[in-house]
Amino acid sequence: MATTILTPAENRFLQLSQQALDLPALTRLMPLLRDHPTIKDSSDFLTRSARAALLEQRVDWLKLSSTAWKLLADSPYVINPSNQRLDWRHCALCHKPVRYEYHVVLRANGHKIIVGSECVKKFMSDEMQYLMTITTEDNIHAVAQYDVLTAHYPQVPEILWDPAALPHLPATHHRRQRWVHSGTAHTVTGYLQHRQTTLPETQLQPYLSEYDTLTTLDHEAAVAAKRAAQRRADRERQLAEEEAQAAWDHAQHQESAAVQALRASAPYQTTLQRVAELIVQHLPLAEFKAQLAQVILPPQLKKLVNSYQLGVMATEFDRQHQITATRLQIVPRYLVADVDRLSRQLAHQRQRDWDDDLFNAAVGFDWTHDQRQARLDQLRQPWEGRQVPAAVFKDCLTIRERLSAGQPVPATWPAAVRRAFAHRLAVQPQTGWVPAKKNHVTTAQLRQLAHSHPDFPAVATAYHRLYALPAATEAATLSALQQYYLLLADKRAERQNVTHALVQKLLED
Repeated sequence: MATTILTPAENRFLQLSQQALDLPALTRLMPLLRDHPTIKDSSDFLTRSARAALLEQRVDWLKLSSTAWKLLADSPYVINPSNQRLDWRHCALCHKPVRYEYHVVLRANGHKIIVGSECVKKFMSDEMQYLMTITTEDNIHAVAQYDVLTAHYPQVPEILWDPAALPHLPATHHRRQRWVHSGTAHTVTGYLQHRQTTLPETQLQPYLSEYDTLTTLDHEAAVAAKRAAQRRADRERQLAEEEAQAAWDHAQHQESAAVQALRASAPYQTTLQRVAELIVQHLPLAEFKAQLAQVILPPQLKKLVNSYQLGVMATEFDRQHQITATRLQIVPRYLVADVDRLSRQLAHQRQRDWDDDLFNAAVGFDWTHDQRQARLDQLRQPWEGRQVPAAVFKDCLTIRERLSAGQPVPATWPAAVRRAFAHRLAVQPQTGWVPAKKNHVTTAQLRQLAHSHPDFPAVATAYHRLYALPAATEAATLSALQQYYLLLADKRAERQNVTHALVQKLLED
């Protein structure tokens, strides 16, 4: 069975009251209420949101509406003298003819309507019903007197009709509050039941003074409660922050340990080294991805970065010579920093190696014209060579002779190339030319060096001519070369087993 959500009288009451209420939800429903006097839960015109709003807020809206009206002071109550219903005026809410008319006015704008006694009881506030009773039974001027009284003592309506007044008053003072309410109600009722022009100031004074005291106590209690609530909230927030920080620290510690282990692992370092080697070649993106596909990412790295993201890093390095990857917030910052660091280190080393090779091809090595030309053609191919004008390579074919004749490096060369040559020329001997020494050596270069010389003294001489490594690295490198020649001699003489056994015995002793 359908349930009525809003009767025609309730509907009309909300429509008349809406203009005085700041209720956006009710305002949105006004077109619906105007078109449909009766609203049931089964009405097909009722949307789900409108039904929910009416069911949830209907009672609150009616209560608020009841406080928006008051009895008209100069003519609150009229009895129609006619006994004929046709002569009676109609109630603005239920539209029924009423003989006993109550004239009510909207406080906000003074709009007046006539309401029957039943609708007054049903829709109007306790305050209005109180005044209605006194007006009809005792004093027709009660409403006017009440308006004068409340204008002079605005706290009286709060004492009489606001059940939520003094919400923070301590329980020990509730008895005093009840005394104030009872005394005020008795005094006001006695004043309204008879027509009089003098306000009951003397009779009300004790209750109003006590109410002021209670108001102060309520305010102090409210402030204390607010401070206590703030302290509790602060403590709870502090505890929550401490717990969150502890959880974060724990997670960070665990993550830091895992991250440190990952970054220190050989697969991580090897893979990033290979990726950086591709990045510093400044390859076209398609070629970079093709070569990257041949790099097998370990499972740990596959979870952190993919080929698209590495391609973005390569493109950024190609344009800016650094990697920030601000667009790739999902990629861990430590991984971005590691790729950036390795790429810049490799790029710097590649540039130095290329500068060494260019100087050696042009000046350092005693080569023929054709040998220089072939090497210079090779140096044009990498990215570093493509940044240098072709005229530089042409000048490099004859720069050694011009330098020997006392001529400077051509001023038309790029500043970076001129600085590289100046740095290497500064360490040349007084007479003759020597190659620029590299600051690192690869296994392939050592192998080529060893294959080109018959014994260790010869390879050591060649090594010192071409390389200048840090002392510890150089000592290890020369030791490896020396052992290489000793092992090679043992292998050729087929005595490696005997030699190895003897060395083991010597180490044991």
